[in-house]
Amino acid sequence: MCEKSNNDMSPTALTHHLLDQTIYLLPEKAMFWEEQGTLIIADVHLGKSGHFRKNGIAVPHAVNDQNLNKLSKLVHIWKPHTIIFLGDLFHSQFNDEWNAFKQWRIENENIEIILTIGNHDILIEEAYTDLGIKVTDVHHSAPFSFIHDLDEVNKDSTHGFLISGHIHPSIKLKGKGRQSITVPCFRFAETYAVLPAFGHFTGTHRIESTIKDQVFGVVDSEIIPIVG
Repeated sequence: MCEKSNNDMSPTALTHHLLDQTIYLLPEKAMFWEEQGTLIIADVHLGKSGHFRKNGIAVPHAVNDQNLNKLSKLVHIWKPHTIIFLGDLFHSQFNDEWNAFKQWRIENENIEIILTIGNHDILIEEAYTDLGIKVTDVHHSAPFSFIHDLDEVNKDSTHGFLISGHIHPSIKLKGKGRQSITVPCFRFAETYAVLPAFGHFTGTHRIESTIKDQVFGVVDSEIIPIVG
């Protein structure tokens, strides 16, 4: 069951009740789990713009700044005890954008941070643990389990309801005539959910939903129910 948020701090959030838990779907393409005070974010891809610049493609520094500023905004609004990054936090090898993230972490050292390792998280584990970030393949916190890529677990196993990232889901909205637009989305299936990519400098993958799915698009800084 979903309803518009009555949270004065984030009136554009959508309240989603899941397994007796209260989840806020945020237009910044993140989720907040109320009972645990946990912010859940997938696929930030920090450092990606620096990676492209290193390879001769003039991607502006502002891309990385936008991601960190958006992250700081959510921390200010929701005041999480914990942040779970669902993989692909940092896109590449060390570059100058890692230093910007280190400074952000120092400024938010009171927050527990958990990273479920993704395919782009290629830094050595000590890079994260030195910043007080717990690194794991799967993080269990009943009634949920958090992972980067759904394909790495059996969705019918006893892991509980899975929450993941990795595919950067989007869905096509059709208007009158031949008008259409593709927007990032949250997808909730029977046994798992997939979050949209948080990062600005990321592509999307268009999904095909089923009648049992609940899909919520991110449109003009609002969350709108599309399917389900």
